Amino acid sequence: MRILASFPQGPLDTTLFVLRLRKAVHPGLKVVQGAGPILRRLPFRQMHKSASAKLFKKFARAIDQAEPGTIVWFWPGGPSELVQRAKDRGLITVGEMINSPMAHAKSVLDAAYVARGLVPAHGIGDGDVARENEVLALYDRLFASNAEVEAALITWGVSPSRILSTSFGWDRRRFPKGAGQTRDANTPFTACFVGLMNVRKGLPDLLDAWRLSGIKGELVLAGRVEPSLQPMVDAAIGAGNVRHLGQVDDVASLYRNCDVFVFPTLEEGGPQVTYEAAACSLPVITTPMGAARLVRDAETGLLVEAGNVIALAQALKRFAADTALRKRCGEAARSKADEFEYGVVGAARMAQLCGLLRNCEQTD
Repeated sequence: MRILASFPQGPLDTTLFVLRLRKAVHPGLKVVQGAGPILRRLPFRQMHKSASAKLFKKFARAIDQAEPGTIVWFWPGGPSELVQRAKDRGLITVGEMINSPMAHAKSVLDAAYVARGLVPAHGIGDGDVARENEVLALYDRLFASNAEVEAALITWGVSPSRILSTSFGWDRRRFPKGAGQTRDANTPFTACFVGLMNVRKGLPDLLDAWRLSGIKGELVLAGRVEPSLQPMVDAAIGAGNVRHLGQVDDVASLYRNCDVFVFPTLEEGGPQVTYEAAACSLPVITTPMGAARLVRDAETGLLVEAGNVIALAQALKRFAADTALRKRCGEAARSKADEFEYGVVGAARMAQLCGLLRNCEQTD
């Protein structure tokens, strides 16, 4: 919705299809909901199946009535029957890759869980992979939110000519002042992590690296903990230099009271937390997957190989010891973040979609 709300006025007439809405949307955005007035009031688990069936029918009807040249933009989980239906009518189909393809993600995450002696709990099954592979083969184009997602798509058989390079972004309404740290320069070094605290986001690597670094400071964690990792988190907190805040509503204040944002994710797309931390002038330590087209090594942060605990510990120590480097990278990150504000992202997305329409018209 943030992307669509940032589309410039015209030339695309846009309609969003969703299960239900719980809050107001941009006044110029047309919305079709699967759930009717009664279903909208029910808990999600009770309304999901019925609302999904109704949404499927409404979307199928819209495809059948669409004019030639219409773009049908599917987000993850779109049924292959609807994609095929759109293709059969000669419409332009575009798929959104929030993360890398499941075939790639499952391989990476299975290995990560096994390496930690844990039962994989990432939720990607062989059936999910097969269904996604089927639908990926149908799309005319795929939006890829970072360079690593593009590489994974190509590895798993997608032609580069079908890939549209893009990103996600940050919302200036949530961060009205954008930049600016408020912490006292004399306070101990503080690194923060924001997001789901699970294997996928590299939490075990972060806790190991923090302990290995020996930094005299604090690691602040914000987010929900994957159950199998709770003992590890409890042990880290017990050591006295790790703090867990749970869910945090005012993320901007957290960012502005830290020195570094650290996000050692193993598998990702265009993580909003990277953009938001950078918008608050935080240098970012992350992996190529978490770089979000924003983090450049020693310019806007530090890049480390996913799963490399020693390299992650060294990056933490480097920033902890070098105030000038933190300041320089933080300022550069803040400047770079302007390129990923949703107003910019939305305009770029519309330009890409308009380009698809022009290409279609020239081909015809």
